[in-house]
Amino acid sequence: MKVLPSNKLVLLAVLWSVLTAAGVRAEEPDPFHGRLLPLELVMSFRQDIKLTREQNDRIGKLVVEMQKNVAEKQWRMQAAYFDLIEQLDREKIDETKALKGLQSAVGTENEIKLEHIRFLIRLRNLLSAEQIATLRQKLAEGWTESKQG
Repeated sequence: MKVLPSNKLVLLAVLWSVLTAAGVRAEEPDPFHGRLLPLELVMSFRQDIKLTREQNDRIGKLVVEMQKNVAEKQWRMQAAYFDLIEQLDREKIDETKALKGLQSAVGTENEIKLEHIRFLIRLRNLLSAEQIATLRQKLAEGWTESKQG
């Protein structure tokens, strides 16, 4: 396993920040708000929504499945970003190789986002209409991940 010097790690962190910040603006509303419900919301109010043992067990399995799927993709994405950084560290950057590396990294990042959305869809599909309504009400009352419980 290759260990990058600290200057490359800093460059990677900066690149990562720029790429992720470019796609997310604080003033843009969450298009999924209330449509897809965060796991933290469901678990914070599991008693209020009377989450059943079966639902709880199925959610646990969904979490494990999602983590397994995402972990492999995160390793691939990290490797792709490391390869990109190596291209960017060259005196003359091969534009084709660098862009191909970026495309690989961003493509894998999108796969991770799809896994998260797939998880949230499956999570919501485990809930009853009444449970969803209660959780939406908690969101309307101002629940955020920073205000759990």
